[in-house]
Amino acid sequence: MSLSRRHLIALTAGAAAAAQLGLPSAASATAKTGVIDRRLSGSTGRAYAYLDFVMDAYEQGSTPRLLQSYNNESGLMTTGFIYDNALAAIAYLARPTAVNVQRAKLIGDTIMWIQANDETFTDGRIRQAYATGPMIFYGWSPEFTGLVRGDGKAAFLWPFGFSGTSTGDAAWAGLALAQLYGHTRERRYLDGAVALGSWITQRLTGYTHGGFHGGVKADGVTPQTWCSTEHNIDIYALFKLLNRYTRDRLWNEGARTARSFVEAMWNREQGHFFTGTQEASPDEINKSILPEDVNPWAYLSLGDHWIARSLRWNDENLSNVDLGIKGVTFSDVAKSLSPAVWPEGNGHMAAAYYQHHDKRAALHYLFETVKAQEQLGAGQTVGRTSDPINGRLSNPGEGGDWTGSVLPAKSGIVSATTTFDTGFGFSYFPNQHVGATAWFLIAAHGVNPYREL
Repeated sequence: MSLSRRHLIALTAGAAAAAQLGLPSAASATAKTGVIDRRLSGSTGRAYAYLDFVMDAYEQGSTPRLLQSYNNESGLMTTGFIYDNALAAIAYLARPTAVNVQRAKLIGDTIMWIQANDETFTDGRIRQAYATGPMIFYGWSPEFTGLVRGDGKAAFLWPFGFSGTSTGDAAWAGLALAQLYGHTRERRYLDGAVALGSWITQRLTGYTHGGFHGGVKADGVTPQTWCSTEHNIDIYALFKLLNRYTRDRLWNEGARTARSFVEAMWNREQGHFFTGTQEASPDEINKSILPEDVNPWAYLSLGDHWIARSLRWNDENLSNVDLGIKGVTFSDVAKSLSPAVWPEGNGHMAAAYYQHHDKRAALHYLFETVKAQEQLGAGQTVGRTSDPINGRLSNPGEGGDWTGSVLPAKSGIVSATTTFDTGFGFSYFPNQHVGATAWFLIAAHGVNPYREL
């Protein structure tokens, strides 16, 4: 009963996107969705409708742009995190219709425009996050007109502290560009990925466990002294793809360095990875908190069968039930503090289990995520408000407005079933989220974002 309606919504959204982009409707041209289970067709169609809606919230057509990571009411206003946008590009490529590839290319073109238009640096880096649309900051200053500042430079969000560059974010942006090159063979995408990879190679450490350090702080210069398992997982995958596409063996050397660090973070006794090394003592492993993502990501990136043991560790140690929805949470500390589920983590687990040829486990996590899609996030908005100056977002407590256009019903995936503390100094909230939605789509289509799609 509901499946046919969902399918209709998906087709309608695909046709509308095609019309805006000036392309034929791929959705109407084929009934094949590529999902790992046909029961996911309606849910993935609505998830793509969400990404399309968010992507077109401030600009349409062929204009390069980023997606706003969260809904307007999140308090982060028009923030578009690079990590989320890289995932969105890969999610579009997971179902490579003509329209979806074009959308992925627009994101890739925007990443490369950002690389070429930083206010200070010309070394190919990207910052953590950028404005995706007009907003005025708390206290009525500063004001952002959108991604392009008045001086023509990229509008990174320094007032939020999103000025630094992490090696993990750089690697994900590079992965998105490398995947675009794999699909299109357009050399500019490979050049952009190589520039990001080259920036990462400058973060090599001489620490006991080797690896690449966390990146640079908000000033763009001061190193993040710790090393992250997650970041080195991402770097390994990027360097392997760059080696494949450039035939330059130097990328394999970097990949071996990153892999060696990841393997050094393996807890053989318990069967999981540690988060990385300590900031104050980067030669020492940080064992104080155990995150979810490093385990499925390591399996997806490195691909070794022995790592699958860590997926079971997540099942046994990080599982929660909240609002009738089952899934993993962010870390062992998060689990001790709240029963909340982290739907993005469900996407990680589903993607890894499918690559492990355990479709049943993958579907468990996917269908639990569908519950979150259908039950949470209703009424949230994105895009321009009623503000007379270009519909900008600003704080209602100061006379502004958060309210934009209501997101399509039951479309995006929230970042948390209920608010929870991750244990890493920040929290997640039940706001519709580009990153969580993209991971759901990646997993539902059975692709590995770390390997050639």
